[in-house]
Amino acid sequence: MQVVLPIVLGLIAVACGAGAVFLLMQATQLKRQLQDANQHIEALRQAKGQLDQLRAQYGQLQQALEIARSDDRQKVDWLDAQQKEIDWYKSELESRPKITQKRYKILTLGIKWTGKTSLTLKWANPLVDLGTLQGTKIERYERTVSHVLTKEVLTEHVFEIGDWGGEHIVDAQQELIMEEIHGLLMVVDLAGKDGQKLEPSRIQEQLREFQPQSLQFFFSPKTLASCKAVVLFINKSDVLSGTPAEVEREARGYYKTLIDSLERYKNNIDIRVLVGSASYGHSTHHLFSHFVEKILPKNAYDPQLLQRMKQDISGHSALSRTAALPAPPVPQQVRPNVR
Repeated sequence: MQVVLPIVLGLIAVACGAGAVFLLMQATQLKRQLQDANQHIEALRQAKGQLDQLRAQYGQLQQALEIARSDDRQKVDWLDAQQKEIDWYKSELESRPKITQKRYKILTLGIKWTGKTSLTLKWANPLVDLGTLQGTKIERYERTVSHVLTKEVLTEHVFEIGDWGGEHIVDAQQELIMEEIHGLLMVVDLAGKDGQKLEPSRIQEQLREFQPQSLQFFFSPKTLASCKAVVLFINKSDVLSGTPAEVEREARGYYKTLIDSLERYKNNIDIRVLVGSASYGHSTHHLFSHFVEKILPKNAYDPQLLQRMKQDISGHSALSRTAALPAPPVPQQVRPNVR
């Protein structure tokens, strides 16, 4: 009995040791399986996160795609609308009359500082600031006179005014010879650059410039064939005193020889003499109406031009009724240098 007990205990100890080893092995295996399971779980969690991210990106792409489709539909609608508008404009242009221009050339000339540019702009561009003018060799201004519709053609009638500098009268003569001129505005004055007082010596200088021997170069056969109106404008009349009628009579007296020389051509060209002041606007408003009346064909008048002509005629009549009244005193102020 004493021998058996130790054996039994030994067997039990062996069995316990074997069980412990088995349990340790099982525990190790379970631990390894648990680690593998945790790794799989983590991998699944990461995969789920990626899947959620991909789903979000897919949603954004779907939204962007829908926006792009909407933009494309809008652009297509815009293009359709633009095409319809282009087609409408095309049909309008095809139905509208063709536009042409008929130009009438008017030449302004005179010696230096007579106020040619101021006078020209008074009727060619009345809104200009005369205080900014400088001496010039040649400037060209345009003024649309009327628009006349005949059948399928709209004709725009335009005055083209050439303003030659005083030291370039020879060049102006060349233009008279080479070009077709419809009107001629000759500007002389009664005073010099400052325009403060009458200057007889300056008047004589201008009479020499436009003496009969020189005038024949201005009235060549080509000019006589095309020119319809010649205006001699005696500028700076404000240096004279008296009633308007007295001032005009005196100014005409100073330039009688030139007026007589121009009158020789009255059988071929309409000759008119105006006395006024480019600085103060005296008589300048007659120029536009006069050139229109003498140069523009009657079939080139439009309603706006007729209304303008009527206003000018009314203003001229009112001025004539006051011609016998004494002239108002001239304000004591410095007159502009360019007249």
